[in-house]
Amino acid sequence: MTAYQPSVGRCRQVREIDALMRALGNLRHWGDTTATRCAYSGDQGCRLYATAAQLREEAWADSLDAAYRLFEIDAIHHAWIEMNGRSA
Repeated sequence: MTAYQPSVGRCRQVREIDALMRALGNLRHWGDTTATRCAYSGDQGCRLYATAAQLREEAWADSLDAAYRLFEIDAIHHAWIEMNGRSA
């Protein structure tokens, strides 16, 4: 399996890890692009920067969503509540 090949038919964790890796790759790409376009000047430069910044925010939300699904935050929080918030 290559970095750009979807993991079809694999177990749930592998698919979710793949989704998180892709989301983080997109976040890195759009973060770098936003940093580069920050130095652009003029009207077109401002539009290019605004577009890259919006896509960076969408990539950030996608990466949070993928991490949330992978690490099952709800299940971890529910287990913590069942233990009355005590550490083991």
